[in-house]
Amino acid sequence: MRLPFLLLLFSLYFSHLSHADDRIEHGDWASQFREGMGEASTHDNGTAMFGMLCADRLCRYYFANGTPCEAGNNYPIMLTTKVGALALDSVCEPMQTANGEVMLYWFGESAQLNDAFSQSESVGFAFPLTSGHFRTNVFSMSGYSEAVGRMVGVLLEQQDQSPQDQPQQEAGASPVPEEVPDGEPVPTEIEIKKI
Repeated sequence: MRLPFLLLLFSLYFSHLSHADDRIEHGDWASQFREGMGEASTHDNGTAMFGMLCADRLCRYYFANGTPCEAGNNYPIMLTTKVGALALDSVCEPMQTANGEVMLYWFGESAQLNDAFSQSESVGFAFPLTSGHFRTNVFSMSGYSEAVGRMVGVLLEQQDQSPQDQPQQEAGASPVPEEVPDGEPVPTEIEIKKI
Protein backbone atom coordinates (compact mmCIF):
# COMPACT_ATOMS: atom_id res chain seq x y z
CA MET A 1 0.00 0.00 0.00
CA ARG A 2 1.35 3.39 -0.95
CA LEU A 3 0.02 5.34 2.07
CA PRO A 4 2.01 3.62 4.85
CA PHE A 5 5.11 3.69 2.64
CA LEU A 6 4.81 7.47 2.08
CA LEU A 7 4.25 8.11 5.76
CA LEU A 8 7.25 5.99 6.67
CA LEU A 9 9.41 7.95 4.23
CA PHE A 10 8.05 11.23 5.61
CA SER A 11 8.86 10.15 9.19
CA LEU A 12 12.35 8.99 8.26
CA TYR A 13 13.04 12.28 6.49
CA PHE A 14 12.08 14.37 9.50
CA SER A 15 14.01 12.23 11.95
CA HIS A 16 17.07 12.25 9.65
CA LEU A 17 17.12 16.06 9.51
CA SER A 18 16.88 16.56 13.24
CA HIS A 19 19.62 15.78 15.69
CA ALA A 20 18.91 12.70 17.77
CA ASP A 21 18.78 14.69 21.01
CA ASP A 22 16.42 17.30 19.49
CA ARG A 23 13.54 14.84 19.14
CA ILE A 24 11.66 14.26 22.39
CA GLU A 25 8.58 12.10 22.86
CA HIS A 26 5.67 13.59 24.84
CA GLY A 27 3.08 10.83 25.25
CA ASP A 28 1.79 10.16 21.73
CA TRP A 29 3.31 13.39 20.38
CA ALA A 30 6.91 14.36 19.63
CA SER A 31 8.70 17.70 19.29
CA GLN A 32 11.79 18.30 17.14
CA PHE A 33 13.73 21.01 15.35
CA ARG A 34 15.40 21.40 11.97
CA GLU A 35 16.81 24.31 9.98
CA GLY A 36 15.31 27.00 12.24
CA MET A 37 11.87 25.35 12.30
CA GLY A 38 10.04 23.57 15.08
CA GLU A 39 7.62 20.71 14.70
CA ALA A 40 5.18 18.98 17.04
CA SER A 41 3.50 15.91 15.55
CA THR A 42 1.70 12.63 16.05
CA HIS A 43 0.38 9.82 13.85
CA ASP A 44 -2.61 7.51 13.55
CA ASN A 45 -1.02 4.03 13.56
CA GLY A 46 1.17 4.91 10.59
CA THR A 47 -1.79 5.69 8.32
CA ALA A 48 -1.86 9.47 8.76
CA MET A 49 0.09 12.31 10.38
CA PHE A 50 -1.07 15.46 12.17
CA GLY A 51 1.14 18.22 13.49
CA MET A 52 2.17 21.85 13.74
CA LEU A 53 5.17 23.42 12.03
CA CYS A 54 6.49 26.82 13.20
CA ALA A 55 9.10 29.10 11.65
CA ASP A 56 9.68 32.88 11.78
CA ARG A 57 6.87 33.36 14.35
CA LEU A 58 4.35 31.72 12.02
CA CYS A 59 2.70 28.38 12.73
CA ARG A 60 0.44 26.17 10.66
CA TYR A 61 -1.12 22.79 11.27
CA TYR A 62 -0.74 20.03 8.73
CA PHE A 63 -2.53 16.79 8.03
CA ALA A 64 -1.32 13.98 5.75
CA ASN A 65 -3.37 10.91 4.95
CA GLY A 66 -1.88 9.76 1.64
CA THR A 67 -4.81 11.11 -0.39
CA PRO A 68 -3.55 12.72 -3.59
CA CYS A 69 -4.36 16.36 -4.25
CA GLU A 70 -3.51 19.21 -6.58
CA ALA A 71 -0.94 21.60 -5.15
CA GLY A 72 -2.39 25.00 -4.26
CA ASN A 73 -6.01 23.85 -4.26
CA ASN A 74 -8.29 24.07 -1.23
CA TYR A 75 -9.83 20.97 0.37
CA PRO A 76 -12.43 20.79 3.16
CA ILE A 77 -11.70 18.92 6.38
CA MET A 78 -14.07 18.22 9.28
CA LEU A 79 -12.55 18.10 12.76
CA THR A 80 -14.19 16.68 15.84
CA THR A 81 -12.92 17.67 19.27
CA LYS A 82 -14.20 17.52 22.84
CA VAL A 83 -15.62 21.02 22.46
CA GLY A 84 -17.41 20.31 19.16
CA ALA A 85 -17.01 19.88 15.42
CA LEU A 86 -15.42 22.37 13.07
CA ALA A 87 -15.26 22.55 9.27
CA LEU A 88 -11.97 23.90 7.92
CA ASP A 89 -10.48 24.66 4.53
CA SER A 90 -7.01 23.28 3.99
CA VAL A 91 -4.49 24.06 1.27
CA CYS A 92 -2.70 21.18 -0.43
CA GLU A 93 1.06 21.72 -0.70
CA PRO A 94 3.79 19.22 -1.49
CA MET A 95 6.63 18.59 0.94
CA GLN A 96 9.87 17.46 -0.66
CA THR A 97 11.56 14.69 1.25
CA ALA A 98 14.81 12.88 0.61
CA ASN A 99 12.77 10.01 -0.85
CA GLY A 100 10.16 11.89 -2.85
CA GLU A 101 7.21 14.21 -2.51
CA VAL A 102 4.46 13.94 0.15
CA MET A 103 1.25 15.93 -0.17
CA LEU A 104 0.24 17.79 2.99
CA TYR A 105 -3.01 19.55 3.80
CA TRP A 106 -2.19 22.77 5.69
CA PHE A 107 -4.61 24.82 7.78
CA GLY A 108 -4.18 27.91 9.92
CA GLU A 109 -3.57 27.98 13.64
CA SER A 110 -5.95 29.94 15.89
CA ALA A 111 -6.52 30.40 19.62
CA GLN A 112 -9.94 28.68 19.33
CA LEU A 113 -8.43 25.66 17.58
CA ASN A 114 -5.47 25.45 19.98
CA ASP A 115 -7.86 25.55 22.94
CA ALA A 116 -10.08 22.82 21.45
CA PHE A 117 -7.05 20.61 20.80
CA SER A 118 -5.61 21.11 24.29
CA GLN A 119 -8.95 20.15 25.91
CA SER A 120 -9.43 16.98 23.84
CA GLU A 121 -8.24 13.47 24.57
CA SER A 122 -8.46 12.70 20.86
CA VAL A 123 -9.21 14.56 17.63
CA GLY A 124 -11.02 13.10 14.65
CA PHE A 125 -10.50 14.10 11.02
CA ALA A 126 -13.11 13.37 8.34
CA PHE A 127 -11.74 13.92 4.85
CA PRO A 128 -14.24 13.82 1.95
CA LEU A 129 -13.36 11.61 -1.01
CA THR A 130 -14.59 11.94 -4.59
CA SER A 131 -16.47 8.64 -4.16
CA GLY A 132 -18.88 10.35 -1.75
CA HIS A 133 -17.37 8.60 1.28
CA PHE A 134 -15.12 9.98 4.02
CA ARG A 135 -11.68 8.84 5.10
CA THR A 136 -11.43 9.17 8.86
CA ASN A 137 -8.47 9.28 11.21
CA VAL A 138 -8.34 9.69 14.97
CA PHE A 139 -5.28 11.13 16.70
CA SER A 140 -4.47 10.87 20.39
CA MET A 141 -3.84 14.27 21.94
CA SER A 142 -1.84 12.82 24.85
CA GLY A 143 1.29 14.96 24.96
CA TYR A 144 0.02 17.66 22.56
CA SER A 145 0.37 20.57 25.01
CA GLU A 146 3.84 19.45 26.15
CA ALA A 147 5.11 18.97 22.57
CA VAL A 148 3.80 22.34 21.37
CA GLY A 149 4.99 24.04 24.57
CA ARG A 150 8.52 22.67 24.17
CA MET A 151 8.65 23.57 20.48
CA VAL A 152 7.47 27.14 21.06
CA GLY A 153 9.71 27.58 24.13
CA VAL A 154 12.86 26.46 22.30
CA LEU A 155 12.05 28.65 19.28
CA LEU A 156 11.57 31.64 21.60
CA GLU A 157 14.87 30.92 23.35
CA GLN A 158 16.67 30.72 20.00
CA GLN A 159 15.07 34.00 18.97
CA ASP A 160 16.01 35.69 22.26
CA GLN A 161 19.62 34.47 22.07
CA SER A 162 20.36 35.71 18.58
CA PRO A 163 18.34 38.86 17.82
CA GLN A 164 21.29 40.34 15.90
CA ASP A 165 21.27 37.31 13.58
CA GLN A 166 17.61 37.82 12.72
CA PRO A 167 17.02 39.77 9.49
CA GLN A 168 15.03 42.93 10.05
CA GLN A 169 11.58 42.72 8.51
CA GLU A 170 10.49 45.77 6.55
CA ALA A 171 7.81 47.84 8.24
CA GLY A 172 4.40 46.78 7.06
CA ALA A 173 5.68 43.66 5.29
CA SER A 174 3.81 40.51 6.14
CA PRO A 175 3.48 37.09 4.58
CA VAL A 176 0.66 36.58 2.12
CA PRO A 177 -1.94 34.21 3.60
CA GLU A 178 -3.43 31.39 1.59
CA GLU A 179 -6.82 32.05 0.05
CA VAL A 180 -9.82 29.86 0.76
CA PRO A 181 -12.56 29.40 -1.86
CA ASP A 182 -14.68 32.32 -0.64
CA GLY A 183 -11.67 34.66 -0.79
CA GLU A 184 -11.24 35.08 2.97
CA PRO A 185 -7.64 34.75 4.21
CA VAL A 186 -6.72 31.69 6.24
CA PRO A 187 -5.22 32.82 9.59
CA THR A 188 -1.56 31.80 9.58
CA GLU A 189 0.02 34.06 12.17
CA ILE A 190 0.49 33.13 15.79
CA GLU A 191 1.84 35.19 18.63
CA ILE A 192 4.28 32.76 20.19
CA LYS A 193 4.20 32.81 23.98
CA LYS A 194 5.96 30.57 26.45
CA ILE A 195 3.63 27.94 27.86
